[in-house]
Amino acid sequence: DLKALNKNSRKKLEHYQDLFFLLQTQPQYLARLFRRLREKNTAEKEYERIRHLMMGVFGYAQKRREEYYLVKLLARSAKEEIQSCPTLQDYVRCNSFWTRLLTAYGKSPKDRKFLREVLHGLVKEWLVDNTELDLESDPLRIYRASITNEQLRTGQIRRKPDVTTEEAIRDPETRATFIQHLQDLRDITQQFLSRFEECVSKMPFGIRYIAKEMYEALISQFGNEDRGYILQLVGQCIWRHYFRSAILEPEKHGVADSGLDPRQRRNLGEICKVLSQVASGRLFGAENVYLQPLNQDLGDSILRLGKIWGESKYSIQVHHGTCLTPAFSDIRSGCGELFRH
Repeated sequence: DLKALNKNSRKKLEHYQDLFFLLQTQPQYLARLFRRLREKNTAEKEYERIRHLMMGVFGYAQKRREEYYLVKLLARSAKEEIQSCPTLQDYVRCNSFWTRLLTAYGKSPKDRKFLREVLHGLVKEWLVDNTELDLESDPLRIYRASITNEQLRTGQIRRKPDVTTEEAIRDPETRATFIQHLQDLRDITQQFLSRFEECVSKMPFGIRYIAKEMYEALISQFGNEDRGYILQLVGQCIWRHYFRSAILEPEKHGVADSGLDPRQRRNLGEICKVLSQVASGRLFGAENVYLQPLNQDLGDSILRLGKIWGESKYSIQVHHGTCLTPAFSDIRSGCGELFRH
Protein backbone atom coordinates (compact mmCIF):
# COMPACT_ATOMS: atom_id res chain seq x y z
CA ASP A 1 0.00 0.00 0.00
CA LEU A 2 1.74 3.17 -1.18
CA LYS A 3 -0.12 5.26 1.42
CA ALA A 4 1.38 3.21 4.25
CA LEU A 5 5.03 3.78 3.26
CA ASN A 6 7.30 5.30 5.86
CA LYS A 7 9.80 8.03 5.05
CA ASN A 8 12.68 5.67 4.21
CA SER A 9 10.54 3.40 2.02
CA ARG A 10 9.11 6.37 0.15
CA LYS A 11 12.63 7.67 -0.44
CA LYS A 12 13.68 4.26 -1.76
CA LEU A 13 10.64 4.17 -4.05
CA GLU A 14 11.57 7.58 -5.46
CA HIS A 15 15.10 6.36 -6.17
CA TYR A 16 13.75 3.32 -8.02
CA GLN A 17 11.48 5.58 -10.04
CA ASP A 18 14.51 7.69 -10.97
CA LEU A 19 16.50 4.57 -11.84
CA PHE A 20 13.87 3.15 -14.19
CA PHE A 21 13.24 6.56 -15.72
CA LEU A 22 16.95 6.81 -16.58
CA LEU A 23 17.11 3.24 -17.89
CA GLN A 24 14.13 3.89 -20.16
CA THR A 25 15.10 7.33 -21.42
CA GLN A 26 18.91 7.01 -21.60
CA PRO A 27 19.51 4.01 -23.90
CA GLN A 28 23.31 4.07 -23.63
CA TYR A 29 23.24 2.27 -20.25
CA LEU A 30 21.28 -0.80 -21.35
CA ALA A 31 22.99 -0.78 -24.76
CA ARG A 32 26.37 -1.14 -23.01
CA LEU A 33 24.94 -3.91 -20.85
CA PHE A 34 23.74 -5.81 -23.93
CA ARG A 35 27.20 -5.55 -25.50
CA ARG A 36 28.81 -6.88 -22.32
CA LEU A 37 26.38 -9.80 -22.26
CA ARG A 38 27.57 -10.79 -25.73
CA GLU A 39 31.24 -10.31 -24.88
CA LYS A 40 30.92 -12.51 -21.79
CA ASN A 41 29.21 -15.34 -23.74
CA THR A 42 26.24 -15.22 -21.41
CA ALA A 43 24.34 -18.49 -20.98
CA GLU A 44 21.13 -18.99 -22.96
CA LYS A 45 19.02 -19.29 -19.79
CA GLU A 46 20.32 -15.95 -18.53
CA TYR A 47 19.69 -14.37 -21.93
CA GLU A 48 16.05 -15.40 -21.73
CA ARG A 49 15.66 -14.09 -18.18
CA ILE A 50 17.11 -10.70 -19.12
CA ARG A 51 15.00 -10.55 -22.27
CA HIS A 52 11.80 -10.97 -20.24
CA LEU A 53 13.05 -8.40 -17.72
CA MET A 54 13.81 -5.84 -20.44
CA MET A 55 10.44 -6.28 -22.12
CA GLY A 56 8.84 -5.75 -18.71
CA VAL A 57 10.82 -2.53 -18.19
CA PHE A 58 9.33 -1.23 -21.45
CA GLY A 59 5.82 -2.54 -20.80
CA TYR A 60 6.08 -4.99 -23.71
CA ALA A 61 5.71 -1.95 -26.02
CA GLN A 62 1.99 -1.86 -25.32
CA LYS A 63 1.86 1.94 -25.05
CA ARG A 64 3.35 4.52 -27.36
CA ARG A 65 5.71 6.04 -24.80
CA GLU A 66 7.27 2.69 -23.91
CA GLU A 67 7.39 1.63 -27.56
CA TYR A 68 9.16 4.86 -28.48
CA TYR A 69 11.90 4.29 -25.90
CA LEU A 70 12.23 0.58 -26.72
CA VAL A 71 12.75 1.44 -30.39
CA LYS A 72 15.37 4.02 -29.41
CA LEU A 73 17.11 1.39 -27.26
CA LEU A 74 17.15 -1.17 -30.08
CA ALA A 75 18.61 1.38 -32.50
CA ARG A 76 21.23 2.47 -29.96
CA SER A 77 22.11 -1.16 -29.18
CA ALA A 78 22.66 -1.91 -32.86
CA LYS A 79 24.95 1.13 -33.09
CA GLU A 80 26.83 0.06 -29.93
CA GLU A 81 27.53 -3.40 -31.36
CA ILE A 82 28.58 -2.02 -34.74
CA GLN A 83 31.02 0.44 -33.19
CA SER A 84 32.58 -2.30 -31.03
CA CYS A 85 33.50 -4.44 -34.08
CA PRO A 86 36.83 -3.69 -35.85
CA THR A 87 35.68 -5.29 -39.14
CA LEU A 88 32.38 -5.91 -40.88
CA GLN A 89 32.94 -9.66 -40.71
CA ASP A 90 33.34 -9.42 -36.93
CA TYR A 91 29.95 -7.76 -36.79
CA VAL A 92 28.40 -10.42 -39.04
CA ARG A 93 29.68 -13.17 -36.73
CA CYS A 94 28.65 -11.60 -33.40
CA ASN A 95 25.54 -12.96 -31.69
CA SER A 96 24.01 -9.74 -30.39
CA PHE A 97 21.58 -9.80 -27.48
CA TRP A 98 19.52 -6.89 -28.79
CA THR A 99 18.24 -8.92 -31.75
CA ARG A 100 16.35 -11.09 -29.24
CA LEU A 101 14.55 -8.00 -28.08
CA LEU A 102 13.81 -7.18 -31.71
CA THR A 103 12.08 -10.56 -32.09
CA ALA A 104 10.09 -9.95 -28.90
CA TYR A 105 9.18 -6.45 -30.10
CA GLY A 106 7.74 -8.05 -33.24
CA LYS A 107 4.97 -9.52 -31.07
CA SER A 108 3.59 -6.10 -30.11
CA PRO A 109 -0.03 -5.43 -31.22
CA LYS A 110 0.90 -3.12 -34.10
CA ASP A 111 3.43 -5.56 -35.51
CA ARG A 112 1.15 -8.57 -35.01
CA LYS A 113 -1.48 -6.75 -37.07
CA PHE A 114 1.02 -6.04 -39.85
CA LEU A 115 2.50 -9.57 -39.87
CA ARG A 116 -0.98 -11.04 -40.00
CA GLU A 117 -1.83 -8.80 -42.94
CA VAL A 118 1.28 -9.99 -44.78
CA LEU A 119 1.36 -13.69 -43.91
CA HIS A 120 -2.04 -14.91 -42.73
CA GLY A 121 -3.52 -15.47 -46.20
CA LEU A 122 -0.45 -17.36 -47.43
CA VAL A 123 -0.17 -19.56 -44.34
CA LYS A 124 -3.87 -20.36 -44.43
CA GLU A 125 -3.99 -21.10 -48.18
CA TRP A 126 -0.77 -23.09 -48.50
CA LEU A 127 -0.29 -24.64 -45.05
CA VAL A 128 -3.56 -24.80 -43.10
CA ASP A 129 -6.10 -25.53 -45.83
CA ASN A 130 -3.75 -27.56 -48.04
CA THR A 131 -3.57 -30.67 -45.87
CA GLU A 132 -1.91 -32.78 -48.59
CA LEU A 133 1.03 -30.43 -49.13
CA ASP A 134 4.43 -32.01 -48.50
CA LEU A 135 7.64 -30.06 -49.13
CA GLU A 136 10.12 -32.68 -47.92
CA SER A 137 13.38 -32.15 -49.82
CA ASP A 138 15.40 -35.12 -48.53
CA PRO A 139 15.22 -37.93 -51.17
CA LEU A 140 15.90 -40.60 -48.55
CA ARG A 141 12.95 -39.55 -46.42
CA ILE A 142 10.75 -39.35 -49.51
CA TYR A 143 11.84 -42.86 -50.49
CA ARG A 144 11.11 -44.33 -47.06
CA ALA A 145 7.76 -42.57 -46.86
CA SER A 146 6.77 -44.02 -50.25
CA ILE A 147 7.73 -47.52 -49.06
CA THR A 148 5.57 -47.06 -45.96
CA ASN A 149 2.62 -45.89 -48.07
CA GLU A 150 3.11 -48.80 -50.46
CA GLN A 151 3.08 -51.23 -47.57
CA LEU A 152 -0.13 -49.71 -46.20
CA ARG A 153 -1.79 -50.02 -49.62
CA THR A 154 -0.64 -53.48 -50.65
CA GLY A 155 0.64 -55.12 -47.50
CA GLN A 156 3.94 -55.80 -49.30
CA ILE A 157 7.38 -54.20 -49.53
CA ARG A 158 8.73 -54.46 -53.09
CA ARG A 159 11.75 -52.18 -52.65
CA LYS A 160 14.59 -52.59 -50.17
CA PRO A 161 14.30 -50.05 -47.34
CA ASP A 162 18.02 -49.70 -46.61
CA VAL A 163 19.50 -47.67 -49.46
CA THR A 164 21.82 -44.70 -49.81
CA THR A 165 20.56 -41.25 -50.71
CA GLU A 166 22.04 -41.65 -54.20
CA GLU A 167 20.13 -44.90 -54.70
CA ALA A 168 16.93 -43.33 -53.38
CA ILE A 169 17.06 -40.44 -55.87
CA ARG A 170 17.42 -42.93 -58.74
CA ASP A 171 14.13 -44.61 -57.78
CA PRO A 172 11.56 -43.36 -60.38
CA GLU A 173 8.72 -42.75 -57.91
CA THR A 174 11.01 -41.00 -55.43
CA ARG A 175 12.55 -38.87 -58.16
CA ALA A 176 9.15 -37.75 -59.48
CA THR A 177 7.95 -36.89 -55.97
CA PHE A 178 11.19 -35.07 -55.21
CA ILE A 179 10.88 -32.93 -58.35
CA GLN A 180 7.24 -32.12 -57.54
CA HIS A 181 8.17 -31.08 -54.00
CA LEU A 182 10.89 -28.73 -55.28
CA GLN A 183 8.51 -27.20 -57.81
CA ASP A 184 5.92 -26.61 -55.07
CA LEU A 185 8.58 -25.17 -52.79
CA ARG A 186 9.79 -22.82 -55.53
CA ASP A 187 6.26 -21.62 -56.35
CA ILE A 188 5.24 -21.06 -52.72
CA THR A 189 8.40 -19.14 -51.83
CA GLN A 190 7.77 -16.92 -54.84
CA GLN A 191 4.28 -16.24 -53.46
CA PHE A 192 5.81 -15.23 -50.14
CA LEU A 193 8.29 -12.93 -51.89
CA SER A 194 5.52 -11.32 -53.92
CA ARG A 195 3.46 -10.68 -50.81
CA PHE A 196 6.51 -9.36 -49.04
CA GLU A 197 7.21 -7.02 -51.96
CA GLU A 198 3.64 -5.65 -51.78
CA CYS A 199 3.72 -4.95 -48.05
CA VAL A 200 7.29 -4.13 -47.04
CA SER A 201 6.70 -0.38 -47.44
CA LYS A 202 3.83 -0.69 -44.93
CA MET A 203 6.06 -2.03 -42.16
CA PRO A 204 5.44 -0.30 -38.82
CA PHE A 205 7.66 2.72 -38.46
CA GLY A 206 9.56 1.30 -35.47
CA ILE A 207 11.04 -1.55 -37.52
CA ARG A 208 11.86 0.73 -40.45
CA TYR A 209 13.52 3.23 -38.10
CA ILE A 210 15.71 0.50 -36.57
CA ALA A 211 16.69 -0.67 -40.08
CA LYS A 212 17.56 2.90 -41.09
CA GLU A 213 19.71 3.45 -38.00
CA MET A 214 21.50 0.13 -38.56
CA TYR A 215 22.23 1.00 -42.18
CA GLU A 216 23.58 4.46 -41.34
CA ALA A 217 25.72 3.12 -38.46
CA LEU A 218 27.22 0.42 -40.71
CA ILE A 219 27.96 2.95 -43.45
CA SER A 220 29.60 5.24 -40.90
CA GLN A 221 31.71 2.47 -39.35
CA PHE A 222 32.60 0.58 -42.53
CA GLY A 223 32.49 3.25 -45.20
CA ASN A 224 34.83 1.34 -47.56
CA GLU A 225 32.53 -1.69 -47.75
CA ASP A 226 30.06 -2.21 -50.59
CA ARG A 227 26.82 -0.42 -49.75
CA GLY A 228 24.73 -3.05 -51.48
CA TYR A 229 26.24 -5.69 -49.21
CA ILE A 230 25.59 -3.54 -46.13
CA LEU A 231 21.98 -3.06 -47.18
CA GLN A 232 21.68 -6.82 -47.60
CA LEU A 233 23.01 -7.37 -44.06
CA VAL A 234 20.38 -5.02 -42.67
CA GLY A 235 17.67 -6.77 -44.66
CA GLN A 236 18.91 -10.16 -43.50
CA CYS A 237 18.71 -8.99 -39.87
CA ILE A 238 15.12 -7.77 -40.30
CA TRP A 239 14.18 -10.98 -42.08
CA ARG A 240 15.78 -13.25 -39.47
CA HIS A 241 14.53 -11.52 -36.33
CA TYR A 242 11.19 -10.15 -37.54
CA PHE A 243 9.63 -12.02 -40.46
CA ARG A 244 11.24 -15.44 -40.03
CA SER A 245 10.05 -15.98 -36.47
CA ALA A 246 6.52 -15.03 -37.51
CA ILE A 247 6.57 -17.73 -40.22
CA LEU A 248 8.11 -20.44 -38.03
CA GLU A 249 5.79 -19.70 -35.08
CA PRO A 250 2.69 -18.20 -36.73
CA GLU A 251 0.36 -18.82 -33.80
CA LYS A 252 2.60 -16.72 -31.48
CA HIS A 253 2.48 -13.72 -33.84
CA GLY A 254 -1.22 -13.83 -34.68
CA VAL A 255 -0.47 -15.12 -38.20
CA ALA A 256 -2.28 -18.46 -37.65
CA ASP A 257 -5.50 -18.88 -35.70
CA SER A 258 -4.44 -22.18 -34.15
CA GLY A 259 -1.45 -24.47 -33.75
CA LEU A 260 -0.03 -26.43 -36.68
CA ASP A 261 0.58 -30.15 -36.96
CA PRO A 262 4.12 -31.58 -37.40
CA ARG A 263 3.89 -31.82 -41.22
CA GLN A 264 2.74 -28.21 -41.53
CA ARG A 265 5.63 -27.11 -39.32
CA ARG A 266 8.08 -29.07 -41.46
CA ASN A 267 6.65 -27.40 -44.55
CA LEU A 268 7.08 -23.97 -42.95
CA GLY A 269 10.64 -24.94 -42.08
CA GLU A 270 11.38 -25.77 -45.73
CA ILE A 271 9.89 -22.47 -46.88
CA CYS A 272 11.94 -20.56 -44.31
CA LYS A 273 15.08 -22.42 -45.36
CA VAL A 274 14.73 -21.15 -48.93
CA LEU A 275 13.69 -17.62 -47.92
CA SER A 276 16.58 -17.42 -45.45
CA GLN A 277 18.96 -18.42 -48.21
CA VAL A 278 17.54 -15.63 -50.39
CA ALA A 279 17.93 -13.13 -47.55
CA SER A 280 21.55 -14.21 -46.98
CA GLY A 281 22.33 -13.63 -50.67
CA ARG A 282 23.90 -17.07 -51.08
CA LEU A 283 23.08 -20.08 -53.26
CA PHE A 284 22.67 -23.54 -51.78
CA GLY A 285 25.98 -25.34 -51.32
CA ALA A 286 27.17 -28.79 -50.35
CA GLU A 287 25.34 -28.72 -47.01
CA ASN A 288 22.02 -28.60 -48.92
CA VAL A 289 23.01 -30.45 -52.05
CA TYR A 290 19.48 -31.62 -52.90
CA LEU A 291 18.18 -28.06 -52.87
CA GLN A 292 20.78 -26.97 -55.42
CA PRO A 293 18.34 -27.46 -58.35
CA LEU A 294 16.63 -24.32 -56.97
CA ASN A 295 19.79 -22.22 -57.35
CA GLN A 296 18.88 -20.68 -60.70
CA ASP A 297 15.56 -19.40 -59.33
CA LEU A 298 17.34 -18.54 -56.10
CA GLY A 299 19.72 -16.22 -57.93
CA ASP A 300 16.78 -14.34 -59.46
CA SER A 301 15.10 -14.14 -56.06
CA ILE A 302 18.25 -12.71 -54.45
CA LEU A 303 18.32 -9.92 -57.05
CA ARG A 304 14.60 -9.36 -56.54
CA LEU A 305 14.92 -9.08 -52.76
CA GLY A 306 17.89 -6.73 -53.16
CA LYS A 307 15.68 -4.44 -55.23
CA ILE A 308 12.96 -4.62 -52.55
CA TRP A 309 15.44 -3.65 -49.84
CA GLY A 310 16.78 -0.84 -52.01
CA GLU A 311 13.33 0.64 -52.57
CA SER A 312 12.49 0.18 -48.90
CA LYS A 313 15.66 2.08 -47.93
CA TYR A 314 14.59 5.11 -49.95
CA SER A 315 11.08 4.85 -48.50
CA ILE A 316 12.52 5.00 -44.98
CA GLN A 317 14.65 8.04 -45.81
CA VAL A 318 11.92 9.95 -47.65
CA HIS A 319 9.24 9.32 -45.02
CA HIS A 320 11.47 9.63 -41.96
CA GLY A 321 10.00 13.00 -40.98
CA THR A 322 6.37 12.40 -41.92
CA CYS A 323 6.10 8.92 -40.43
CA LEU A 324 7.38 10.26 -37.14
CA THR A 325 4.47 12.65 -36.79
CA PRO A 326 1.45 10.52 -35.81
CA ALA A 327 3.22 7.88 -33.76
CA PHE A 328 6.26 9.43 -32.14
CA SER A 329 6.52 13.21 -32.41
CA ASP A 330 3.53 13.83 -30.15
CA ILE A 331 5.32 11.76 -27.50
CA ARG A 332 8.55 13.72 -27.87
CA SER A 333 6.79 17.08 -27.71
CA GLY A 334 4.98 16.21 -24.50
CA CYS A 335 7.83 14.52 -22.71
CA GLY A 336 8.00 16.99 -19.79
CA GLU A 337 5.59 16.32 -16.98
CA LEU A 338 4.19 13.19 -18.61
CA PHE A 339 7.53 11.34 -18.51
CA ARG A 340 8.33 12.51 -14.99
CA HIS A 341 5.11 10.82 -13.87
